[in-house]
Amino acid sequence: MATTLRFNAHKTTGNFNGVNAGSAVAGNAVFLGENTRQKAVSLSAVLVVDIETSTLTATALWQVSNDNSTWLDLAYTPNNAAAVVIATGTGGADPTVTKVIPAPDAIHGYRYARISVVMGVTNGTTNDTYEIGYTYRQLF
Repeated sequence: MATTLRFNAHKTTGNFNGVNAGSAVAGNAVFLGENTRQKAVSLSAVLVVDIETSTLTATALWQVSNDNSTWLDLAYTPNNAAAVVIATGTGGADPTVTKVIPAPDAIHGYRYARISVVMGVTNGTTNDTYEIGYTYRQLF
């Protein structure tokens, strides 16, 4: 089976302006395949976040879907029982944070997967920015 490496594909960018604490910004969906034909393996998300608002936090959350419309949160990953904060704002002193977040094995039971960035503690502003992309091997 032939494969192609997709690096930082399906990219989306923006800011967290108007995103309330507890709400999220979702990345684009990645089609994983259906029935007996898997289309993507070794999926990970590449997150670049710059959180400038004091006390604002950003947490990564994997989601899955079978119809690319109704999304379910994956509540557990093998390396930690709870989502880990990937960036925290300190009033403009924060550097841009780049993280690679591997997808848990549970995604392979679904047709689509995506990662979301969840805001915590306070609301985002135009100064709080994100870039979401995916790296994986596409199967042919």
